[in-house]
Formats: sequence, structure tokens, C-alpha cells
Amino acid sequence: MNKSFLFLSLIILLSDAVNIQNEQKFLEPEKKKVIHIQLNERETKVQDKQNFYKLIAINQDKLGDSSFAQIQKSGPEYMRMHNYKNIQYTADLGIGQSGNTFKVVLDTGSANLWIDSTRCQEEGCMRHKQYNHEDSQSFLPLNQELNVEFGSGDLKGVVNADTVYFGEVTLPRQNLAEITSENGAIFRDLDFDGILGLAYPKMAPKNFNPVFDNLMDQRVLERNQFAFYFAKDANDIAHSEFTLGGYNPSHVDGDIHYHDVIDKYYWMIKADNILVDNKDIGLCHGSCRLIVDTGTSIMSGPFDDLGTLLRTLNVKSHCHEINTLPTITFKIDDVDYTLEPEEYVKPTNFDAAQLTEINEGDDLQALIEVNNWDCIAAFMPLDIQQPQGPAWILGDVFLRKYYSIYDRDNDQVGFAKAKK
Repeated sequence: MNKSFLFLSLIILLSDAVNIQNEQKFLEPEKKKVIHIQLNERETKVQDKQNFYKLIAINQDKLGDSSFAQIQKSGPEYMRMHNYKNIQYTADLGIGQSGNTFKVVLDTGSANLWIDSTRCQEEGCMRHKQYNHEDSQSFLPLNQELNVEFGSGDLKGVVNADTVYFGEVTLPRQNLAEITSENGAIFRDLDFDGILGLAYPKMAPKNFNPVFDNLMDQRVLERNQFAFYFAKDANDIAHSEFTLGGYNPSHVDGDIHYHDVIDKYYWMIKADNILVDNKDIGLCHGSCRLIVDTGTSIMSGPFDDLGTLLRTLNVKSHCHEINTLPTITFKIDDVDYTLEPEEYVKPTNFDAAQLTEINEGDDLQALIEVNNWDCIAAFMPLDIQQPQGPAWILGDVFLRKYYSIYDRDNDQVGFAKAKK
């Protein structure tokens, strides 16, 4: 090999190296994202709303029982679920391909993604859009059995995996639970195709990778945070928003206060006290656990403590003069989060025939304060068992007033007054 050839080869190699270096100058890391996703607010039919109040009323004796709305482990794995009322906030989720979208409730009170499936031929499933894994080239069978049992219905299914499209992010091999059987009016009547759980992975079945944890693994977000804005006006159906990777300052009115998560299962924080017209009526016994839950439309509290609250509020005597009712204040790390009576009292809208049916054999007044079914305090008794309970649930009644930020980097929940 002659010297000129060697010299020429060296020049070519050096030239390639320079070109590579020049190209590398332009290979900037992909900018991490903050993604704002519009939520679709749906108010269900009046009959569905009445069915929910009927569920609360008729099942009062069961609501205090640990078997109601508590998950009994049945089969190899399980998942936690909640009931939904008359307001739902759903986002579009693509499965298998980006255009194959499903309406899912974004739920900080559960940790799994489940979806109605063509494997289910029952009426409740067939009323909704159904996922068909045979149409997806990215489907991955895992065949992990799933059973859910609680007071208002039950679900059965199987965990598999597929590519999920959420906002601008693609998540390959995302675990999802295909529902194969469901029983209960709540699932049949309400208008969503599935639930996307956003709680901690500790709540999920073994080896189940929740959606947000998958996002964290991909490191595509500016921060490992998400946030919710729920529009206050019932007629404002287009401005509720879910933010991935941070929060949206345009929805924040004033300061944001962050509170440490005390149990990385739910998004659970600690309250110093719960006050009624700034008075301590003995609801917290030193402190209270609070679960921040976007999947629950109303609020809940331990059975005995909620009875104390409802008797103090005396909603039954104030349906036509709601403004005379007291305020409820959740004091968290010396920050006051107050609900006005018009924010925690809701109309029931029952007719006489339904009232007669529901009142048969049930001592409703002793358990939930109602005046001729004109209005109701938006609280439901629920005894959450140890080790997570006893605890109160801050549902959408609270979260419409307070913008909420969920921070997995620092394990905190942030609240700020939501801007109208």
C-alpha cells in the first residue's frame, strides 16, 4: 500500500470525523414537555344522577361496612375502583393506534388502566366503546387475571399490554386491564369507556406498570408532575384541563401551597383539623388523613365522624336558605381551605314515586341529612380500612374550587385557589 493512499485515507477519516462533530453540534437533546390536555365535562342523564343518590340512600347500612367500596382480593390480582356521580371529566386515550380513542376518567384514587373490551358481551360493556385487541398490531398478551368486587357492582378481566397514545406521548407496552365482565348500574349507565389510574404504583397489582410511571420511565416530561383544573360553571363544558409535566399558571389564583404525601399508596396528605364555622367539633382527633381523589365526584368521611358533621350542618333545615349554613374548613399545614355552603350542598331532584320507593324500610335521616329530598350535603360515609384508613376523601366538590398539582418528584400535593 503506497504512502499517498495512506495519506488520502487519513484525510477521509479526518474529514468524516469533522463532519460527525459538526452534525453532533446540532443533535440537541429532545426538549422535555409540558402537555395540556382538554378534559370533556359530561353531565349524565337525570335518571343516572338519581340512581347515584338512590345508591347512597338505599345502601346506607352497607356504606359503613368494610365490604362496601372496599376491594376484596379475589383471584391472582385486584384493583381499586370508585363510584361516579353526575359529573364526569374524561380525556381521550388512544389504544393500539392514535386515532382509536376511548373516553377515560382520570382518577388519582386508583392506579390501573382498565378499558371496556369486546371480550365482554354484557349490556353494560356493549353500551360503551369496546377495545378489540385483535385489531391492534402492537397488542402483547400477558393473560393476568383480574377480579374486582365492591358494593355497587363487580368487574372481571385480564391484564395485557398495548401501545397507548396520551396527549403527545406514545407509551409502548403499556399494561391495561381488558374488562371481560361487569355487573352494576354504575358501570352500565355512566358515559365513560374506562379509567386511567394516577395513584402510586404500590396500589397496582404486582408487575403492573401504571401509565404515569411509564411516562416517568421515558423521561419525556419537564417535571414528574400533573395537575387538574375543573371548570366551576356547569355550563362550561370545554375548559376543564389536565396538565402533564407541570401545571398551568393561568388557572392559579394566588399562592400554591404544597403538602407532603404521608402514604405513597393514595395521594394522601394530613390535615391539622376540619372546622365548621371555624369551630373544632371533634372530627380529627389530633389530625386527619385526607385522600385527594379526582375520580370521586362528592366527598366522603368516616361513618361516625361524618354523622357528627352532618348533624352539626343540619342541612335538612336549610335547603331553601343554603347561605345560612356554616362553612367547612380543611386546615392543612396551617393553610385554610374553606368550602362555602353553596359549594358542598347539592340538589337531589327526586320525584314523589322515586321518593316512596327509596324511603321504604330505610332510616335515611339518621345517616344522611336530607330535607324532603330537596338538597343533600355532598358527603358519603365511607370507612376506609387500615392501614390507609380511617381517612376523608377530597373529591371534585373540593377540587373544583382548588387547583390541584400532583408532584411525584417531591411526593407532594399542591393546592391553589382555582381562577375562574
